[in-house]
Amino acid sequence: MVERKDLLSLNFYKKTPFYGSLKNMNYKIEAVDKGDDGKILRVVYWPGPYNFDATPDTLKQESEFPYSEEGLCCIADFLNSRYDKQKELFS
Repeated sequence: MVERKDLLSLNFYKKTPFYGSLKNMNYKIEAVDKGDDGKILRVVYWPGPYNFDATPDTLKQESEFPYSEEGLCCIADFLNSRYDKQKELFS
């Protein structure tokens, strides 16, 4: 289970993406500048065992969240729900 504390501080995302996994579900979280709309957090998840670059784009799914503490909490809930709803993809 992904918990908010596992996703590091919001300031971390100003400098670099964060990569993690939940069993065989890998994910990447990064800050993206949307111009006048400000920053958002983009999460991309895909089935293992391969890393982001070695996985075909057709296997990757993504979603966007507010660049905030609440956004990070929502990402943790989102990743857990995606894992639960798509367990067959990650087994």
